[in-house]
Amino acid sequence: MRIVNGHSVMLQAHRGVSTDAPENTMSAFKAAVQQGYDVIELDPKFTKDNQCVVLHDRTLKRTGRNAKGEAEEVAIKDITLEEARKYDYGAWFGPEFAGEQIPLLADVLAFAKENNIPLKIDNVIESFTPEQTAILFDIIEQADLGALAGFTALNPDYLAAVAKRFPECVIHYDGPTDEEALKKVCDLTAGHPLIVWLPYPNRLTSWCKTPPVSVERAQMIRNVGAKIGVWIIEDEADLVDACARFAPDVIETTGSIKPGSAG
Repeated sequence: MRIVNGHSVMLQAHRGVSTDAPENTMSAFKAAVQQGYDVIELDPKFTKDNQCVVLHDRTLKRTGRNAKGEAEEVAIKDITLEEARKYDYGAWFGPEFAGEQIPLLADVLAFAKENNIPLKIDNVIESFTPEQTAILFDIIEQADLGALAGFTALNPDYLAAVAKRFPECVIHYDGPTDEEALKKVCDLTAGHPLIVWLPYPNRLTSWCKTPPVSVERAQMIRNVGAKIGVWIIEDEADLVDACARFAPDVIETTGSIKPGSAG
């Protein structure tokens, strides 16, 4: 939680505290708990043998290193879990994280439950095959997270299926935010907490085609009874600006914005 000029806003750790530890690793997730973040965002992927792991990119090139310390253009979908575990997922970030392993989603879910911290699972899940989706849902159901489980999608119909399967989960929507779309997602996920996400205009969201957060869009979201999420903020001045103009309920940060009471 952060208090900004009297406004309370929850802080969501993007891929864990990815400024202080290698993203999407147990070290980054543990840092989020230790530093007092309210939510952890993460990205599931599937290996060749349909094991669900946590990794952002399609390949290991950016965040994985082989036994020689080299980066390789190898897709996670083309290797088994056993092969994926031969890579180091911390050395790229710093020598103190050498030996970091790729996490299984099931292990991250168990960690979240043990530490009572909510998770926001990224919208990459919409791209999974039906078989992978069934595996993903089974893993999450077996973890028994209840209201700690949060699912993100652009497609309201996908979120409707999620809402039916997980009656206590939080729904995160980052699709179109016109009145018709907002009404549809609200109707299809009625009874669930709903957070609608909008990008804050900066270098980290410049690639995003979704219209940025505005006073008008924020009000539209409030009008349908949903909460507002703003991503990704890494600058204190932007934090103050976003809170003053849009009064978001949640802000996602890489970790450069820390929990606390300073304005």
